[in-house]
Amino acid sequence: MSDVASPDSPAATEPAKPPHHRPVRSFVLREGRLTAGQQRAFETLWPRFGVDWQPGTALDPAALFDTPQPLVLEIGFGNGESLAAQAAAAPERNFLGLEVHRPGVGHLLLAIERLGLGNLRVMRADARALLRPPPEGGLPAASLAAVQLFFPDPWPKKRHHKRRIVQPDFMQDVSRVLAPGGIFHAATDWAPHAEHMLTVLEAMPALFENTAGPGHFAKRPASRPPTKFERRGERLGHQVFDLVYRRR
Repeated sequence: MSDVASPDSPAATEPAKPPHHRPVRSFVLREGRLTAGQQRAFETLWPRFGVDWQPGTALDPAALFDTPQPLVLEIGFGNGESLAAQAAAAPERNFLGLEVHRPGVGHLLLAIERLGLGNLRVMRADARALLRPPPEGGLPAASLAAVQLFFPDPWPKKRHHKRRIVQPDFMQDVSRVLAPGGIFHAATDWAPHAEHMLTVLEAMPALFENTAGPGHFAKRPASRPPTKFERRGERLGHQVFDLVYRRR
C-alpha cells in the first residue's frame, strides 16, 4: 500500500496540525514547604488579598482595589518584603505582585496583614501569560503606571539564555500594558545579564527611552528598597545594575 494519501482522503484535505511546543519559561517552579503561618495566610488572607486569574480571561485592575490609583506591577517579588515596603511608603499607588512560589506568596500575605496594606494585591501567575495581548493575556492596554522586575533569574549558562525574561517579544508586551510615560524598572547583580537587558532595551528606541541616557545604567531610585537578595550580593562584592526606561 502506498504511503501517499489520495487527493480525496481526509489526510490530504485537512491541514496538518502544528507540532506541540512547550512554552519557554523564565522560571523553574520549586514549591518548597509552607510554614504554619504561610499555610494560614493562604487559607485566611488569600481570599482577601489574592487574585485568581486564568489565562484567556480579562482582568480589570480597577476592580481589584477599593480606591482607583495608578497601578504598579512587580514581577517575581521573592519573599515580598521589598514590595510590602514600597506599598507602605506609597499609599497613593496600588501594587500588584506576581510570584509563582507559594512560600514567597504566603510570606507577603502575612506582611500585608501585619502592615495593614489596602493597596497591595498578590497573584500566582506567569508574567508572560498575563502581559500577552488578548485573547491570551489579561491586562488591558495602557493599564499600568510601572512594571518592576527586580533580580530575575539571570540564567547564566549560554544554552539557557533563551529563558531570560527580558526578550524583544516580552518587552513588546510590556510596552502594550504600560501607559504612555509609564516606567519599566529592572535590576540585577549579574553583569552579563545587565548587559543583555540593556542591549534588548536599547534596540527598541521607538518604544522606550532610557532615563539615564542612551547606553547607560541608572542610579538606584530611592523608591526601590534594597532586597535581602541584593544585600547578600553586595556582601559578596556584586555590583547592582538598575535599568529605568520610560514608555514613549
